[in-house]
Amino acid sequence: MKLFKVEAKCGHVGKGKCIYIWFPVKAESAAEAAAKAREYKRVKHHHKDAIREVCEISYIEYLELQLSNSQDGYLQCKNIQQQRLLKDFEQRIEADLFLLSKQNRSTHKRDVIFILKKSKIQARDTSLQIKEAASMI
Repeated sequence: MKLFKVEAKCGHVGKGKCIYIWFPVKAESAAEAAAKAREYKRVKHHHKDAIREVCEISYIEYLELQLSNSQDGYLQCKNIQQQRLLKDFEQRIEADLFLLSKQNRSTHKRDVIFILKKSKIQARDTSLQIKEAASMI
């Protein structure tokens, strides 16, 4: 069993924002360490770029990283109110480039067709409601 430190993108800091944390992981390979870290709490599991870096480390570095994470206020918070009380926390927050790239992508043709069909159905339903209301008067 080898020891690794994995830098992972964590969330729960606001929309379009993230924070990077180094996690100590025991695994057979770097790929396995990355997969384990991706499943940790607060890590953005579904992002392609959730894992930034994986490095093999010594046992002493592993213990130091465990100790620093156990003292990290962000990893100990249970809610947003506790998170807001952390000193100098705002400086650790970065823009989440994954979310920004998803917002700037072009709309697919299929999406446009779906939106047009949906608006046509809504328009038809609205006109039927207007006719029913007019016939009741």
